[in-house]
Amino acid sequence: MSQYTSITDYYDLLMTQGYYDYQGMADAVYSLMKNRQKILEIGVGTGLLAEKLLLLAPESEFTGVDITSSMLDVARKRLGKWGKLVEADVIDMNLQETFDMAVSSGGVWVINQRDDRFDLGTHDNNFERDLKGLTNVCKHLREHGLLLLSVQGDQKKYEQSLPSGILYSQDVKQLIDNNGIEVFEKSYFFKKDNEILAQQKLRLKFIRQEKKEEILKQAGFNFLGIHDSQKFHIYEKSS
Repeated sequence: MSQYTSITDYYDLLMTQGYYDYQGMADAVYSLMKNRQKILEIGVGTGLLAEKLLLLAPESEFTGVDITSSMLDVARKRLGKWGKLVEADVIDMNLQETFDMAVSSGGVWVINQRDDRFDLGTHDNNFERDLKGLTNVCKHLREHGLLLLSVQGDQKKYEQSLPSGILYSQDVKQLIDNNGIEVFEKSYFFKKDNEILAQQKLRLKFIRQEKKEEILKQAGFNFLGIHDSQKFHIYEKSS
């Protein structure tokens, strides 16, 4: 599973400049909570989504899991005493409790919208590990618990100016396109005055739509629909 250790210090600077709509995602999650008060965020990162959710539902029971310890350090400062943060890999985590809802807002799995196709994006490059991880998340959900997978646009090369004169850029190269699975190499760069401040190179895998539904069904999920906000695809633990 990919980690963002090398760019932790600049991660929030990028994410809070419109890379993700955390308020919109938090509003969508909150609208689905109703009597679901026990929330698990997989790939909690630095707690940016959790921070928005805290303001909406401070009474909820929140647990966030991430594999990158430096990200969790930032999240602990951001969230204070609210919720529980756990360093673990979702593939084999064992939290010894179940939840009403699990949310992945890009840190582990994501729905990648490509024209009229919705693929499953993942930070793991092994199909069997994805199945094992999704099955493990399913085991951590109560009967009829929900899995929310956030929607992102297609991966592409671009640059963005950030505060303090920092320039962010990303480069994406396709490495594999075989049997319904594509693998890309994504490089992140933070520069100032042409000097590289931080950089990271990760591999991302995309499972095409037909295989996406197959793996999620195998893991124990049924597709319910797309949230009205278009922020999440909603799956339910099958009975």
